Amino acid sequence: MTDRPLGKWLNVRMGREEKLEPVSAAELQEWQFSELRNTMFHASKNSPFYRERLAGVQTGSVHSQTDLSMIPFTTADDLRGCPESFLCVSQDEVARAVTLASSGSSGAPKRLFFTAGDLERTVEFFSYGMTPMLEKGETILAVLPDSRVGGVGSLFAESISRLGGETVLPVDPSHIPNLLHLLLDSHASCILGPAIQIHALARLAKSQGLCISHVKSVLLCWDVLPEQCMQTITDVFGCRIFTHWGMTETCLGGGVDCCPGSGMHLREPDFYVEIVAPETGKPVPDGTKGEIVISTLSRRAMPLIRYRTGDTGFILPGSCRCGLPLRRLGPVEGRIGDGITLPAGEKLTLNELNGIILSHRDVLDFKTVYQLHELELEIALDLLPGHRRHAEIRKSILAYPKIKQASELFNLKVKTRLSGCDGKIGSGFGKRAITTI
Repeated sequence: MTDRPLGKWLNVRMGREEKLEPVSAAELQEWQFSELRNTMFHASKNSPFYRERLAGVQTGSVHSQTDLSMIPFTTADDLRGCPESFLCVSQDEVARAVTLASSGSSGAPKRLFFTAGDLERTVEFFSYGMTPMLEKGETILAVLPDSRVGGVGSLFAESISRLGGETVLPVDPSHIPNLLHLLLDSHASCILGPAIQIHALARLAKSQGLCISHVKSVLLCWDVLPEQCMQTITDVFGCRIFTHWGMTETCLGGGVDCCPGSGMHLREPDFYVEIVAPETGKPVPDGTKGEIVISTLSRRAMPLIRYRTGDTGFILPGSCRCGLPLRRLGPVEGRIGDGITLPAGEKLTLNELNGIILSHRDVLDFKTVYQLHELELEIALDLLPGHRRHAEIRKSILAYPKIKQASELFNLKVKTRLSGCDGKIGSGFGKRAITTI
């Protein structure tokens, strides 16, 4: 008998009694590939894109990772080209359509479609996944976008209501002082949101000398920050920190810790994950970083088969101490190709800049733009209210060995400027990155 929430969820999704002991990892994978064969049949029958892409593929013969690796990838460019060609249901059955702008300065957006059933499975995953963090009658401050029907904020609030809890959604998630007031007024026992915003919230509270004892847990999404930032969150709130990974292509939910630091248990009843070498597309062993590739198992409106997410991650080797057969994803630190190449040929990543800039106690957030042809690195800083000086921050950036070498040998110009000091931050939702123009 299992009392583990994700174990109960796995049993329910596999059509088993909720309290049975979960299946083995081998049994789970066998079930996944059965669901995947059904999905490929559904897609090749109903989607014009996959009817052509899977022509000649014997979908019934896909029983293993080796078999699956013979099937062509689906890419973001495929989605941008003609998203309607992925549809496997009528427009009347589409309960939610999401448009995602290109990450570059131009290019067609991606458009994704979901049925009511697709969305319901996400609510179910959220509900079971949040159980270790929230008790009945408690409140969660959810720093999430889109509270409209079918939006992530609305879906998440529904999942919390099923636990007997209440969700508070801020009107302006970028205004950190208002977030702090909302946290104190709601007496929330849990906070969910992007790591950069929750860290800014903790930093503002610390600057005001506040002692906040009612926060028991924090769930970080979208971003990975240095350990020093995680320690700030823990010090201010005295809480447990959980992590989550997901994207619109995974129908928002993707993986969540069962306990702090356990690794994110993947949403395996709903998609199968591969990690491949970005250059070759070949699968890599557990523990090796590569590109996350997903194949949906339950999606009805818009199945995705071997979709290259563009996110960098790795599967943690071995089993979780909780005993569940669900594989675990390690920290997702960014996108394939993130960062910039400095004149000397060295790569500079956002994670490196996080370590330099966020170590300064008055920084809430920053944005970085690299003007390639001008050889100029500009960093716009959001500082704590009342703080305006940033000479020391610029000095730290210039002292970083990679940047120092590029400045001295290639005349790289580094500019820092004050973006704001009113408590608002520039980062929205999604993964932060260095912008190249």
